[in-house]
Amino acid sequence: MITNAVTLEQGVTVTQLKGQIYLVAADGSRKLLAEGDVLPKGAVIMSPDGASFMGGGQSFTVQPASEQSEPAEEGDAPQLAQNGAAGTPDDISALQQAILGGADPTQAFEASAAGGAPAAGGGGIGGVAGASGNGGFVTIDRTGSETIAEATFDTTYNANGELPLGAAGEDGVFDLTPPTISVVAPDNTNDTTPTLTGTTDAPVGSTVTLLVTDANGNQQTLAAIVTPTGTFTVDVVTPLAEGSYTVTATVTDPAGNSGSATDSGSVDTTIDQNDDGVTVTIDSMTDDTGSSATDFISNDTNPVINGSFDATDGTVTVVVTDSNGNSVAGTVTVTGNGWAFTPAATLVDGSYTVVATITDVAGNTATDTQVMVIDTTIDQ
Repeated sequence: MITNAVTLEQGVTVTQLKGQIYLVAADGSRKLLAEGDVLPKGAVIMSPDGASFMGGGQSFTVQPASEQSEPAEEGDAPQLAQNGAAGTPDDISALQQAILGGADPTQAFEASAAGGAPAAGGGGIGGVAGASGNGGFVTIDRTGSETIAEATFDTTYNANGELPLGAAGEDGVFDLTPPTISVVAPDNTNDTTPTLTGTTDAPVGSTVTLLVTDANGNQQTLAAIVTPTGTFTVDVVTPLAEGSYTVTATVTDPAGNSGSATDSGSVDTTIDQNDDGVTVTIDSMTDDTGSSATDFISNDTNPVINGSFDATDGTVTVVVTDSNGNSVAGTVTVTGNGWAFTPAATLVDGSYTVVATITDVAGNTATDTQVMVIDTTIDQ
């Protein structure tokens, strides 16, 4: 039989504890309280020898039955009469059943458990007829100022039979804010193992997990470490297929909150975008006076070199060098899909190398090379 037990009218967290206080479950089992435990509203507690605790900025004293041999005066702290060896089991059983059924004993019964008028004939304790002197009350004394608006009992309980207990010092404030993170997946790159970068406000040393999916659906998981500057960098390990790919970066902070970000990029390793077989060519030079009109031999010291390219594939550049490897200055003019190179100065006799290059936005290139000869000397 549980004696000198009391039901709390408000929830508190035990911050300091002196003595032994037990939390009484609905099935009558007891749990010894410790500092940091959370007592919810409606919790039933008892102390065999008397104890005290601090909670919610208040001081509470749980007195043993031996200190409550007289009826409580009106205005004293709330008390609960408890059955002793010579108590009335029927009344207590009815009260327990009402509480288990969710009823409010302060509304269902005529007299409160503490502070009523003495029983007829002056017997009993606290107005409960037949209660023995050993049954007594448990009194919780409060220190400090507080107004309790509720004067009833909450008789609901945890159906699992377990009461939530918080850690010491916790005030029920939780960090639910996820870390911020961004990731950059290079676009229009001809690098099949591009470098992925990003930033985050997660703590230094945190691990960022990156899931990479290429155009063929192939996936690989990479890991990067957050640096003191809040950045992370990692190279793709398995070469990506040509086409679009996505990267999702995820990081988790010490509180267990996760943040993620996704970016997409593309891999382009082909210069001929429309697959028409045309990229760039060197077609002719003016005043080609050799044995044929396309042998690139001329006695013109100011020739114009002509060519063509597929403008949808990229941009064209033309470089002309002499036999000593020196570049020849000149101007490239582009018209539609054609180009023309005009030297800036008169060329001397000799051999020249012409290289035309087309480059797309991904850095892919295609070239055409032609040797050109300037000969103004009549063979002897």
